[in-house]
Amino acid sequence: MAADLKIDESVYVPSSRVNGLESVGVALYKTKVVEIAKRKVKVQLRDGNVSDWIGAALVHRGVGILVVNIGDFQSEHTLLDPLAKSVGQFCRLLVPDDQIRALRVRSLSELTCFWRREQAAYSHVIWIGHGSPNGIYFAVDGLVSSDRLNAALHFRGAEDKIFVSLCCQTGYQSFGAAVSRSTICRTFLGPFHSVEGAIASQFCQTFLAVHFLQGMTVAAAFRAAREAVPGSASFRLWKNGQLTAAPR
Repeated sequence: MAADLKIDESVYVPSSRVNGLESVGVALYKTKVVEIAKRKVKVQLRDGNVSDWIGAALVHRGVGILVVNIGDFQSEHTLLDPLAKSVGQFCRLLVPDDQIRALRVRSLSELTCFWRREQAAYSHVIWIGHGSPNGIYFAVDGLVSSDRLNAALHFRGAEDKIFVSLCCQTGYQSFGAAVSRSTICRTFLGPFHSVEGAIASQFCQTFLAVHFLQGMTVAAAFRAAREAVPGSASFRLWKNGQLTAAPR
C-alpha cells in the first residue's frame, strides 16, 4: 500500500480490481498514476485509457520479491527446494517475472555478496531454511545469529523491506525482534514454533495474496493469513522490536 502518491508515478495495482485490466496475465499490473483524490486514484489502462477511481490502498510501489533458499545439504531435496519452488511459483502469478528472484545460498558470504549488489530491487524478502530461536542455519556457517545477519544485510540509505521467515522458531523475540529493529527491516514475520512446510507455504501465499490483492496493511494481512491457514497460529509479527501480533 503506497502513501504520498504522485502523478505519473509508476505503481502496481491488482488487475482483478480494476475494470479494463482483466486477463492481463499477472495479478499485479504495472502502470502509472493519472489522477489523485483523497484516498483514491486513477491509473492508466493498457489501451491508453484511464481507469475508474480505485482505492489508494490497492496501489503498491516498487514491488520486488526475493525468495532466499538457505541450503543445508541434508533436507534440500525433500523440504527446502519444494517449499522454495512452491512459494516462488506462486509469486510468479502475482508479479511479472522480472520482479521475482529465487536465490539459493549456502553461506552468509554468498548472501552478502548478492545483497550488496541487488537489494534495492526488492521490497519483500522470504527466508526459507532451518531456524531456531537464536538464528538461521547455513550449510557452510552453521547457526547465524540475528546480529550477524543484521550486519550482513545493513546497507546505508536502503529502502526498508518486509521480511517473511518460514524458518522454524525464528518468530522468537531473541531473533524476530532483533531483526525487526534493523534499519532495513520494516516488519518481520516468523513462526514461533516448528512449522510444517505445507503450512509455511500456505501461510506465505495467503499473506501475500491479501496484502497485494486486497490492499490490506501488513498487520491486517498477517492476521487474515493466520486465521485462514490451519496450523499457522504460531506465526508472530514484529516491528521495531515490538510484538505487534502474537499467537492465539
